[in-house]
Amino acid sequence: MRKLTFALFAVVMTSGATFAQADKLMQEAQRKALLEAKKKADETASKKDSLKAKTWLTRAEAYIDLAMSQDKEIIAQTPDAPHQAVSFLQKAISLDVKEGKEGPVAASAKKYLEVSYGKDGKPEAEGGYKLYNAFMSTGIAKYQDKDYAGALKDLQWASKVGTKDTTAAMYTGIIGQMAKNEDAAKEGYEKYIALGGKDAGVYYGLIQIYKDRKDEAKAIETIEKAIKANPTNKDLVNEKINIYLAFKKIDSAIEDLQKVVDKDASNVQTVLNLAILYDNKAEQIGGEIRELKDKVAEFNTDDLKKKIAAKKDEVDAFDGEIKRLNDKLKKDPKSAAATKKQIADFIKQRDQKKVELEALNADLAKASANAATVAELNAKIAPLEAAQKQAKASALANYDKALKADPNNYDVNYNLGVISFNEAVILNKKVGDMSMDEYKKDGKAAEAVRDAKFKEAVGYFEKAYSIKKEDDVKENLKNLYKLLKQEDKLKELGE
Repeated sequence: MRKLTFALFAVVMTSGATFAQADKLMQEAQRKALLEAKKKADETASKKDSLKAKTWLTRAEAYIDLAMSQDKEIIAQTPDAPHQAVSFLQKAISLDVKEGKEGPVAASAKKYLEVSYGKDGKPEAEGGYKLYNAFMSTGIAKYQDKDYAGALKDLQWASKVGTKDTTAAMYTGIIGQMAKNEDAAKEGYEKYIALGGKDAGVYYGLIQIYKDRKDEAKAIETIEKAIKANPTNKDLVNEKINIYLAFKKIDSAIEDLQKVVDKDASNVQTVLNLAILYDNKAEQIGGEIRELKDKVAEFNTDDLKKKIAAKKDEVDAFDGEIKRLNDKLKKDPKSAAATKKQIADFIKQRDQKKVELEALNADLAKASANAATVAELNAKIAPLEAAQKQAKASALANYDKALKADPNNYDVNYNLGVISFNEAVILNKKVGDMSMDEYKKDGKAAEAVRDAKFKEAVGYFEKAYSIKKEDDVKENLKNLYKLLKQEDKLKELGE
């Protein structure tokens, strides 16, 4: 039995080697035949038959066969074979025109320049389908050799010949991006989608081009087509939100995500994302409020009036001192030299104060002239503060909803910790800005509320740290423990 098994194994191995040898010989024979056909066609075209349309059609067919061979050695020798075939076809067409009418050779040549499709929508095997395959074959070979520019050129032609083909259009888009030819990539992707292609990756590629070009309308139009083509793809819904955010349309992003949450509130990540959007909206509004308040501060007359009063006091003080020295000069002529020097110094300082006073008065006049502007600015602040309050409330409501659904969610706990910490910082600033009388009245109560918020932040950060030992959470806890003088917890943290 062993000998028989061994003998059978040997036969199989020998048989495999024989077939491999046969394949190699067949490939070499085919390569030789294709190159011979090319050589013959080239020679015929360069001789007396060079004005015959049939000669150029035959030459084009020889070059198409070369490109279709998928033989890397042949393609390496004739990398532009399908492009040359096109020029030969065009030559054949031009030579077979008599009295404005095209002959049978021209008609045959034309069939190569566009794929014919049957009633079932499938491409017919001859003519244009062969040229299409020729361009696809050389294009893929060049792509494999990382010649992206060459591959793109071939695939663009494949797409041009295969008018209803999505594959060449898709490859044109992908390799167009790899070749850093955005226009070609855009054209390929757009054709793929127009032909009914549904691949989500193609939509993503085209959307990125539109985003880079700041073409908001096209980006949104394309993502809506993508969602329609792939209704079960949730990632595309999220991409639509990303597009809105990229174009700073946070309200549109919230509106879309709110619809998703309304349909299915069980997805914690979606609820969390909605909370983050509301959080970002509140922060965005906060930035607008700060800008308006800064402008109001520029026209603040109260501060200017206080500065002017203080500056007048300084001028009066110098005037008083100058008067005193002048009186002294009359009473004590012996010290006249020293007194005159003092008077000159004080006059110089007083005049400088007067210049500063004039500048303050000019600022006051300017600020007073903008009283209407201040009123307009303050009128804008009130509704923004209301909108910010609503956005914060919506953010917290969704964070709470996500927390109840998943108490061990790191992102939810971390973000709630950040919110509590930021609120505590605002309260701390208010305490710091209090006058002595205000502090005596409300300071202790305000500090208690502030500390409660800091402790609330600690609770969320501790939970987040128990879920994931991130360095930034540890740093937050370390700072809070120091602030709240929680030395034991600081030691537990290893500090």
